[in-house]
Amino acid sequence: MENRNYDDFFNSVDELINCKFLVAEYKLQKMLQQLAAAEDICSLIGECLEQFNKDREFAKAFVQDGQGDFIFVPPEEEYKLLALVFCTLVDIDAKKIEFTDFVKRFFSKDTDNPFKNFIDSMIIPFRDLLAEAFGHGERESVNTEMFAQEQLPELNEEEKEIEEREEDNTYPEPNEDKFVRAQKIAVQILSQLEYARNEFANEMAKKVCRAIVRTTEAKDLEVTQSLVFALKSCKAKQVKFLVREIDDLFLKNN
Repeated sequence: MENRNYDDFFNSVDELINCKFLVAEYKLQKMLQQLAAAEDICSLIGECLEQFNKDREFAKAFVQDGQGDFIFVPPEEEYKLLALVFCTLVDIDAKKIEFTDFVKRFFSKDTDNPFKNFIDSMIIPFRDLLAEAFGHGERESVNTEMFAQEQLPELNEEEKEIEEREEDNTYPEPNEDKFVRAQKIAVQILSQLEYARNEFANEMAKKVCRAIVRTTEAKDLEVTQSLVFALKSCKAKQVKFLVREIDDLFLKNN
């Protein structure tokens, strides 16, 4: 794997760390896309997930303290922290976790900046562990001045879209949304199948999803349609609803 993929991933994490809360979900989405493109990093996360009991570790990490306040208690084991943060971010991106409520609920105690607390407690340790694992050097610390006056807003989708476009100074290409969405779904399928039985259908589905992640940046409709057809043919029951979602993007009514 070229070092550029490492750079792209770590730069996207730094963008998330230093962004405003208003565009944090957008930066989180970009970070997951770059993670999916960095094969070695993806493989390390996969190894962490193999030993990770998601339900048990979530119940231990997101708890109430003796005063009744909700808090985040990070796991001590490094592999558990990597897996926990990854699963949390995937669930936020998939809208299984409502981001604003999550940050306010678990990161508000003893701080006026719950988003900064979220970044300090989850994202920076996640980045630093991966940077150390891949010898990517010391990363810059968070820009604390940016957080000084920021309060968590009620998200307005129209304002969010405007700010995203102004920040990137660009608009999506005509087919970009479809291919980006396919890549996200493939990453979600890979995440869910890490917990599945080692069955032929699941193993084939994971291989196809890795191919989707690698090829969607080319935006080749014929290639992606073929891979989606292959994914359907795997008949992996555990992810049938996600497979149906990606099928609707590329095969339904085509």
